Amino acid sequence: MLVFAGLGLNEKTITNEIIEEIKDADKIYFERYTSPPMPYNEYKFSFQYEQVGREFIENGNKILEQSKDGKVILLTYGNPMIATTHMDLKMRATEAGIITKVLHNTSIITVLPGETGLHSYKFGRITTLMAETQIAPLSVYEVIYKNLLSELHSTILMEYNLDTMKYLAPKDAIKQLLEIEREQKKQVINESTIIIIASRIGMNKQEIFCDIVSKLLERNYDKPPYTIIIPGKLHFTEIESLQQLFNIKTITDNSVNIKSKSTDMLEKYIPKAKITLEKIRKMTDNDDRYRDLFKNIEAYIEDSERFRDEEKLELAILSIGYAEGLIDALIFLGEVELEW
Repeated sequence: MLVFAGLGLNEKTITNEIIEEIKDADKIYFERYTSPPMPYNEYKFSFQYEQVGREFIENGNKILEQSKDGKVILLTYGNPMIATTHMDLKMRATEAGIITKVLHNTSIITVLPGETGLHSYKFGRITTLMAETQIAPLSVYEVIYKNLLSELHSTILMEYNLDTMKYLAPKDAIKQLLEIEREQKKQVINESTIIIIASRIGMNKQEIFCDIVSKLLERNYDKPPYTIIIPGKLHFTEIESLQQLFNIKTITDNSVNIKSKSTDMLEKYIPKAKITLEKIRKMTDNDDRYRDLFKNIEAYIEDSERFRDEEKLELAILSIGYAEGLIDALIFLGEVELEW
């Protein structure tokens, strides 16, 4: 039997249910790569456990083998099923015929909205920044970008490297994101971006700071674990909460400058099609032979603008594509010659 047991946010939130399960356990593991490092944590239990890291869980062979003939408990920080590696291990156990059980608990994911005043239903996909990287992976940047595009908040977990006993510090995480922004240029983050840095949520000396990036880079932060939130479009009640909790007068919308690839394309192609059509009209002196063709091109451009304003971006791109196709046909047939 394999039991996944969530400890919550500190040593006091261990449940009676977990304590009962531990009494007849053959082996207890404590997964530490999402947990605060020794000696910063408050976990001082009377029972014996073995501390394990990411590779042990991802491999999973040993824990699965022991679960076939005995009762194994995997203790985790927060809620055990927040981590995809735990869900994968659970599925592997089920496939091997091993009985599994999940003991849920409070998670940083469920606590952050209440601590920051942000609405829980406005949080998008969660991502993790690794301690050993120097530049934020493109995948992390894309998660934040897509969340902002959908006007959702992004939660960025700071991983703890059990081997090096190192947490990714908030300043280093911000610098990673700024570095990849210089490459990608999608306006995901800059020195004026409002972000939230949470330290040791639910533990002793809990700290939460909310400010623009440039000011947060000047701060010093207490012990880990750390979490960063990049807010998306804020409801007025969220703005009021942030202003009250963190004494911030002006709060900007981080998602206002985020544009989709489709929007970028339309901003280039629609004006280009208009200019080209006007040039062709002048070159042909509005020859009656092209009157219907010009009307069709103009109609497609107008359709594209209308679909864009209605946020029907696929139809907008399709329409401007038809307009450019008709223009290209004139050029390829030698009816007009354009110099760019």
